[in-house]
Amino acid sequence: MIIHTLVFSFSDSMPEAERKQFFSEMSQVILGSGLAEKIDHKPHLRLPDDAYAPVFVSSAIAEISCADLPTLQKLTGYPKLGEFRDKWQAKYPYKVIWTNHEKLTV
Repeated sequence: MIIHTLVFSFSDSMPEAERKQFFSEMSQVILGSGLAEKIDHKPHLRLPDDAYAPVFVSSAIAEISCADLPTLQKLTGYPKLGEFRDKWQAKYPYKVIWTNHEKLTV
């Protein structure tokens, strides 16, 4: 099992309803690909010292589970996922970092 963990930073101008729509569409695209086993996301829980974050203050985190690294690689090249990214980057440009790793807990 490979986990693709994404940490998103959305603009404060992105309304909460749009964030919900973003993750709803993302889930539909990813699960609709047939390449991911599951996806989950949660909002970032802010703390006062977030202002000192050296890269950016996160807005949300998402985890996508795939059977293996070759499957994740296919998912990242999935055309509908590219269309999704282009659409949302044009609408509300966001920053994202990610890491690919094996499951951390049993």
